[in-house]
Amino acid sequence: MSGDDPLAPQAPLLPIPNDRLFYWMRPSRSSRQEIVQKISEVFRRDSYSGATLVDLATAVGLGKASLYQKFPEGKSQMGAEVLTEVGRVFVDQVLSVLHQEGRPTARFAKMLAAITKFYQGGQLYCVIDTLSLGEGGRLYREALTRAIERWEEALNDLGREAGLSPAMATLWAEEVLVNIEGALVLARAKHDPRIFQRTLKRLAHSLDQ
Repeated sequence: MSGDDPLAPQAPLLPIPNDRLFYWMRPSRSSRQEIVQKISEVFRRDSYSGATLVDLATAVGLGKASLYQKFPEGKSQMGAEVLTEVGRVFVDQVLSVLHQEGRPTARFAKMLAAITKFYQGGQLYCVIDTLSLGEGGRLYREALTRAIERWEEALNDLGREAGLSPAMATLWAEEVLVNIEGALVLARAKHDPRIFQRTLKRLAHSLDQ
């Protein structure tokens, strides 16, 4: 009988939800780094308080239950891992430039180029800014403060190396951060990344003065 024939056409199998598949049947998942990157995009766009679990799960491509399996402490763990990963990339791509060999002005120019790339020319929102709002600001206050202070200290050191007095180096480093972070906020509010780009151009010669 055709029913006993293994080569006979069979009725199509119904799809099985991913969460019910055995581990060896599941499609490959994104790496932890990729997952955290996708979560960071939601936090950048919606802030910590504004990001819902549905939004975060959708961005990652998982159900809420699966998302909780990866982040048992929930959204607070996601935010902490985003800060850690963004901080790692920032140190590697931006802060490391300030510690390279060469003239301070040349290294500052390289940092501005790196920060332009890091924020995609002003189109990428600053996660320090968006995570500092509302509940996120209370949860991550220490981590956010450390991140800014680390950048400020590196700029302060660069200013003194360029010949500025300690007091002037402190003011210069603060001015650089105020301009960069402020330009990101204004560019986001006005949907105009050129604000950020113009600000960096003005900063380019600030260490020469």
